[in-house]
Amino acid sequence: MSDESSKKVVYDPLTEILKYYSDKKPDEKKGDAPVARSLEETLRYHIIDGEKKDLETNLDQALKKYSALDIINTILLEGMKTVGELFGKGEMQLPFVLQSAEVMKKAVAYLEPHMPRTESAQKGTLVLATVKGDVHDIGKNLVDIILTNNGYKVVNLGIKCPIDAMLAAVEEHRANAVGMSGLLVKSTLIMKENLEVMTERALKIPVLLGGAALTKRYVDEDLRQVFREPLYYCEDAFAGLRAMEQLMRGEVVQEKAENILAIPAEASKEIIKRLKIVRHQWHKALGTLSDEDFSTRAISGTWSVHNILAHIVGWETILTDWLNTISRGEADTITLYDENRFDEVNASSVKQYTSLDRASLTDLWDQKHGEIIQFLDQPGCNLTVTLQGTPLWKIISEYTYMHERHHLEKLQAWIARRPKAMAAAPVITRRSAVPPAETIPQPPFLGTRIVETIQLNTVFPFINEVALFRGQWQFVKGTMTDEAYVRFIVEKVRPVFDYWKQRSIDEKLLVPKVVYGYFPCQSDGNDLIVYQDDARTERLRFHFPRQAQPPYLCLSDFFASVDSGRMDILGAHVVTVGAQASDFSLRLFGGDSYSDYLYFHGLSVETAEALAEYWHRKIREELHIHQDDHAEIKKWFQQKYQGSRYSFGYPACPDLGDQKLLFELLRPERIGVTLSEEWQMVPEQSTSAIIVHHPKAKYFNV
Repeated sequence: MSDESSKKVVYDPLTEILKYYSDKKPDEKKGDAPVARSLEETLRYHIIDGEKKDLETNLDQALKKYSALDIINTILLEGMKTVGELFGKGEMQLPFVLQSAEVMKKAVAYLEPHMPRTESAQKGTLVLATVKGDVHDIGKNLVDIILTNNGYKVVNLGIKCPIDAMLAAVEEHRANAVGMSGLLVKSTLIMKENLEVMTERALKIPVLLGGAALTKRYVDEDLRQVFREPLYYCEDAFAGLRAMEQLMRGEVVQEKAENILAIPAEASKEIIKRLKIVRHQWHKALGTLSDEDFSTRAISGTWSVHNILAHIVGWETILTDWLNTISRGEADTITLYDENRFDEVNASSVKQYTSLDRASLTDLWDQKHGEIIQFLDQPGCNLTVTLQGTPLWKIISEYTYMHERHHLEKLQAWIARRPKAMAAAPVITRRSAVPPAETIPQPPFLGTRIVETIQLNTVFPFINEVALFRGQWQFVKGTMTDEAYVRFIVEKVRPVFDYWKQRSIDEKLLVPKVVYGYFPCQSDGNDLIVYQDDARTERLRFHFPRQAQPPYLCLSDFFASVDSGRMDILGAHVVTVGAQASDFSLRLFGGDSYSDYLYFHGLSVETAEALAEYWHRKIREELHIHQDDHAEIKKWFQQKYQGSRYSFGYPACPDLGDQKLLFELLRPERIGVTLSEEWQMVPEQSTSAIIVHHPKAKYFNV
C-alpha cells in the first residue's frame, strides 16, 4: 500500500467497531470502574474481548504457574466457550468472534514451543470440505476457524471436493468425523449422493452437514433415511463445535429431542435467550432467500415471507403496546384478542406493512424485538401479572419466540422442498398475457466483446451496501435506533469499507473484466431460440420453465415469437473481479487474519455483483433504453429501470445447467472464468446473466 493510502486508517478498524458495537463487555457495565481480575480471568478475557495487547506478558506469567497445555485447555478454551455461548444467544457479532479466534490462535502459537512434542491440545480430528461442484468456502472456513481455535484438528480439503477424496483423508488422518459444506441447493443433493455412497460402503464415520440451503428438516426427513450413522445438522460454525464436542463425549445424536423453544418460559432471562435463538435462526433462513423469494413466493398458504413477517410484526406491536400499558400500571385496562378477531388483526397487519421493502420491514421487526427485550431486561420486571387469568410470562412467550418458531418451521419446510420441486416441476405450455414489445432496440454489434479497462472506482459506487454490511459482514441493526445505526455505519463501518476499497485499488486485489454480447433470437413456446449472426441459422436454444398458475409467466414470453415475423435481441454478460481475489482471500485465511478474511471476501463478492449492475447499465445505454433508469443507484437494486437481468439458478430460470449454453455464447474463459462440473463459475467472484429489454420484464418465480 502507498504511504498516502496507509494514512487513511490509523487504527485497527475492527477493534474500534467492536468497542462501539457493544454497550458493555461481558460482566462489565458501561461506565463501571475497571474490574480487578485474577491472572486466569485476565487471560480468559483476552479471548472474550479479542484483545491482543499484553497477551504475551500475561502468558509468560501464567507459564510460571501452569503448563502450556493446561493454559490452553483450562483457561483459553474456556474463553472460547464463552464466545460461543455469546454468539449462540445473539450477543456477539461475527466480526467479534473472529477477533477472539485471532487472539486464540496467537496465544496457542506462543505457547506451542513450551509444550513437549508428546503433548497436544487437540481434542479430535475433523475432515472438512465443500462438496463436489460447489466453489463457495467462506462458511466452511469459518467452521475451520472455530474448531481449530477450540482445540480440534481440522483437515480442510477446500472446495469442489469429491467424496472419495474426503474418505481417503478420513483414513489417512484417522479422523473422528467428516464435515460436508455447500452453499447451493444442488449441494444438498450432492450431500445425499455422498451419504448414499458411504452407506453402500458400510462406513461408520459420523458426518457433520452445513450450508445456507440446508435445513434441519431436510436432514431429519431425507438424509437420515439414507445414512443411519450419526448425522449432525450444523446451522453455523458453533453448531459444528457443539456437534464435535457431543461426538467426542460419546453421546448419541438425539433425532427428536424435546424442543424447549416450543415451551413457554417463566423467567425474563430465559425468554430473552429463547427469543434471540429463534431470531438468529430466522435470520439464517432469510439469508438463503432472494428478494423475489422474500416478497412474491407463497411460503405459507398464500402468504409470502414478507406477509409472514408483517403478520409477526403486527402481533409484536400489539404486545409492546400491552407491555407499555403494564409499565404504566394499567394492566387491568388490557383486553386480550379473542380468536374471532385473529383473522382481522392478521389481515390488517399484512396490509399495513405492504409498502415496506425487505430491509425496512426487517428493521421494524428487529426494533420490536429490541423493545420487548428492553421491557424484559428492566430491573424488577414483573411477569406474575395476569391478563384474563393468563400469566404475562406465558403471553410473552407465545407472542414472541413460540410464534416466530411456528412460522420459521413453515419457511424451513419450504426451503427443504425446493430441490424436490425443481426436479419434479411439470412442463406448462400455456402462454401468459405479456404483450409484445412495441419496439425492439437495435444493438451496436452482434457477437461478443471483451472489456478489461474498467477502473474499480467506477464500480464501487454500484455496491449494494446493505448486502455488504448486513449480509456479508453481518453488522445488523439489532436493538439500535435508526439514528444510532446510521451513525454507526457512517462513523465505524464505512472507514473499514473505505480502507478495503483503497487497498484493493493499491494492491490490484480486484481486477474487473467483462465479456458481453448481443444475439438475434425468437421465442418458440417455452424455448428461446438464439441464432447465428445471419439471424436465420439456429445456434442453440434455452428451455425455460413456466408458472403453473396465473399469470403463467415464462422468460420466453418477453421475446418476439417465431410466428411474429420480428427478430428480437438477447443481451448477455459474464463479469469477474479475477482469480487473484480468491487467492488473496485464501492467503488471509491461511495467515490467520480472520477478520480481514471476512472483510475482503465479502467485498470481493459484492464488487462482482456491483460490476454486473454497472455493466447492465452499460448495456441499457447501448440499447438506448436507459432513459427510465431511476436517478438513485440503490433503486436499481429494486429494478427501477427498463427490462431485467436474470441469472441461472434463480427463480425465473432455476436450471443452473443452462450456464453451459451461456458459456457457449460468450466464451468467458477468455477473461479467466470457467465452469465447475456442477455449472458453478470459477472464480467464485464472478456472475453471469442474460439481459432482457422488454419493459414488462421483472423478477418472478416459477
